Amino acid sequence: MCEICFVGRRKFSGLALGLAATGLIATGLPALARSRSVRKSLPLIMLDPGHGGNDPGAIAADGLFEKTITLATGHLLYRTLSRTGRYRVEMTRSTDVYVTLEGRVADAVAAKADLFLSLHCDHLPEADLSGASVFTLSSKASDRLAADVATDENSADRFAGPHFAGVSPQVASILASLETRATRIGSATLASDIQRSFTGVVPLLPDPHRSANLAVLRDPSVPSALLEMGCLSNPLDERLLKSASHRQLIADRLTSSIDAYFTHYSGGRGVRMAG
Repeated sequence: MCEICFVGRRKFSGLALGLAATGLIATGLPALARSRSVRKSLPLIMLDPGHGGNDPGAIAADGLFEKTITLATGHLLYRTLSRTGRYRVEMTRSTDVYVTLEGRVADAVAAKADLFLSLHCDHLPEADLSGASVFTLSSKASDRLAADVATDENSADRFAGPHFAGVSPQVASILASLETRATRIGSATLASDIQRSFTGVVPLLPDPHRSANLAVLRDPSVPSALLEMGCLSNPLDERLLKSASHRQLIADRLTSSIDAYFTHYSGGRGVRMAG
């Protein structure tokens, strides 16, 4: 081979490698496209750390804000779910900002989320009440405690000013009635999976699965649940919620719950489990 041809071929090879590295020619693109396609097909989990910004949420006796606990747990759960490689994960807020209840629902709808999980902490009138509880949507509260929790959580939009004030009870009832049967079943299944995963590991309130007309759960198309991770009005619960290891335990148990949901019931969106 002549020297000129050899040099020319060497330059062309180098150019081709350079173009491939920058993605300007198709070398390896089918595999990349497949990888992106697989990722897009993964279920999307929308995490909703409650409160934020000028809305502190519940406040413990020592001044600890609910919004701080929900955001810290949200980040832990985001990382724990993402590490499985089985889900795409987004958050309604990732910093200390205020998001309206309507805005949180709108985020889930716009993202076409497959599951919506709102994270909160209780503040109950009896200081001896302790433990986590999980709520699903219903037009009528399952009990007085559930009604009180819904009233408290639905009042969060008072921090956004009168324009974003909560809807009337009549409109709220209509919105709740729009929830599809499949969404109701999915939400109830998720709540049951969380309760089972927490039992014997994370302290639970008596009758921990409750229901109420919670504004943040009103998207009729996305299975949703609201988790009260514990009671900031209870000293033992507060100590647990301040512990990073306990919050990681909650994140691990929630990941197991979500795995169970997508393995056994997901409205047709199963997840292949490793192993």
